[in-house]
Amino acid sequence: SVMFMYDYKGKVTIEGVPDEEELMEAAIEAGCDEMELVDGDEEGTSIVYTGPKEVGTMMEAVDSLKFSSKGVIAHVSKAPLQVTDEEFEINMGIIDALEELDDVDSIEHNMLN
Repeated sequence: SVMFMYDYKGKVTIEGVPDEEELMEAAIEAGCDEMELVDGDEEGTSIVYTGPKEVGTMMEAVDSLKFSSKGVIAHVSKAPLQVTDEEFEINMGIIDALEELDDVDSIEHNMLN
């Protein structure tokens, strides 16, 4: 098992780019103890990492700022690895093939591209 390489966190994807100070104030008011705002996977989106038990609370904070959001519990890599575009495409091909198997629920990776 490689689970020691990942943190179990709440992940809230936001459609838009909120002001970090406003989001922090809304999160504190909602009762969140921790948050980390980063750029989203797609342009014009943001991701907030929080405690796994605080996903709903963080989504309420995001909603109070009039942003649309989607929350999940995810395993987040402690040590992301930078890979080339070619390496990324090869690995994503393998991941896509694995995801098609009936016995596979989800796949996490630590690649940055």
